[in-house]
Amino acid sequence: MRLLAAAGALVSACLAAAPAAAQAEDQAAARVLFAEGRRLMKEGQYEQACPKLEAASKLHPGSGVRLNLADCFEHIGRIASAWAEFGEAAAVAKQSNRSEDELEAHKRQAALEPRLSRVLIRVTRSVDGLVVKRDGRIIDRGAWDTPLPVDPGNVALTAEAAGYAPWSQSIKITAPGTTNVVIPALAQLEGTTATPAPTEPHEKPPSWWTGRRALGVAMTGAGVVGAAVGGVLALSAKSQYNTAENESGAARHNDSVSAVNTGNVASVVLCVGAGVAAGGLVVWLTAPSTTTTVGTNGSQLFVRGTF
Repeated sequence: MRLLAAAGALVSACLAAAPAAAQAEDQAAARVLFAEGRRLMKEGQYEQACPKLEAASKLHPGSGVRLNLADCFEHIGRIASAWAEFGEAAAVAKQSNRSEDELEAHKRQAALEPRLSRVLIRVTRSVDGLVVKRDGRIIDRGAWDTPLPVDPGNVALTAEAAGYAPWSQSIKITAPGTTNVVIPALAQLEGTTATPAPTEPHEKPPSWWTGRRALGVAMTGAGVVGAAVGGVLALSAKSQYNTAENESGAARHNDSVSAVNTGNVASVVLCVGAGVAAGGLVVWLTAPSTTTTVGTNGSQLFVRGTF
């Protein structure tokens, strides 16, 4: 019974250790990236600092990381990205009860509002299956006729539908304010019949059953089998131990040693099996989602160093 209890405790420890270890590694990597990004910002190397802070925010999206990332975006002129990131930082800070960061994020976001550049898409005539994209990303129909924040620079716009000649235009955003873009009525191609597409244009979503999820299931299954084998060995060790208690002399010694050895093997097999199962669970839970979410004091360095 003591062997089984010990084995159960070992399994629990293994299951808890794998996700905790992965999280600790992400935290450590994020801290290194954050520190490097902060150093580059202090040296005025914002173009090099922003990717470091972006990578850190993916591993640890804390309010301090996001505030610094937003500040970095502002310094390289990505005003819309900075504005959005300050908003995210405020939301994260509120959830984690970091009122100082929340106030700072709201203040900085409000200061950027007058500096935002926006693009408003107007469609002259909508047809079945019309897909409008900005820089290769679909603009949902619900976002048409709405000024959407964009970073300054070149913006590529396209419109296409089955059976119609595609349309494209590139515009350059250089100043705050709203730029109106009118998409003309698409010309139907001669000798073709337009094939209606879904009313709500959208990119075909990737399959939910991905290779990563399949790997997670396989690992979890293998781990469960390993843990079961470990359990059988633990029961065998217990049986040998009970037999030894009723014996004496060399037989008692031999069976006791055999029970201990079998118990040790059972513990190792249980731990490995539980670790593999836990790893499979982590792989499953961290599989990418099938949906994607898009996410004045500008001359001063934002010096908050909180992670």
